[in-house]
Amino acid sequence: MVRNFLLAIAFILVPAAFLTAQDSSSQDSSANTDQPRMSQPKRLPDEAKLAASEGEKLLFKNHDPKAATESFKRSVKLDPWYGHGYMMLGLTYMQLQQWGDAQWAFEEAAKVEPENAQAFLGVGSALNEQHDYNGARKALEHSLDLKPGSAEAHYELARTLAAQGKWQAAEPHVRRAIAINKDYPGPHVLMGNIYLGQEDAAGALAEFEEYLRLDPEGNLAPEVKQIVAQIKEAMQQK
Repeated sequence: MVRNFLLAIAFILVPAAFLTAQDSSSQDSSANTDQPRMSQPKRLPDEAKLAASEGEKLLFKNHDPKAATESFKRSVKLDPWYGHGYMMLGLTYMQLQQWGDAQWAFEEAAKVEPENAQAFLGVGSALNEQHDYNGARKALEHSLDLKPGSAEAHYELARTLAAQGKWQAAEPHVRRAIAINKDYPGPHVLMGNIYLGQEDAAGALAEFEEYLRLDPEGNLAPEVKQIVAQIKEAMQQK
């Protein structure tokens, strides 16, 4: 029998990637200022957009998320109704593994843009990293209400359910994520784990090998390669 190796599954959303890694309890209190938003706010949209543009350059070109954070914080301070600024701030906090701050930023984005499915996806992803699976499930289900065809939201909700041991409930969401975007690497890892739980070594092997084909240098690649080798060895011994 092949063992069920449960991997730490990285959530990847392109181009705005919500990167997950080991948990962090750090909280940047300077970000959560609870800025008041009045019915007729005084807004500085041009300056806010310029600050966000500077942040995007620091994040995507210079690969400096810490510096980018300051630009995005300045952006939403200039315009507390600027949803994109909050989304980019949340993305940056995710890269810095500051899950609580990321949650706050995405929640602010959802407040100013209540129909923004990506904002609720971000909230759910940040809550998953804080092991608040009930809260994550609520946010992710709402994200899917707003955008049912989101492979990323189906995948993240599957991660939530799997973390709660609800593998049967997770499976349809993994399959849906793959059906929507078969080239999305992460769901193949989770699907492989589901097959292992069902003692379907051949199915698991196919999914893990597909992940390696799609993302051979990904964060999970070393672990997946080890599991592939162990599955093949176990299958040969049958």
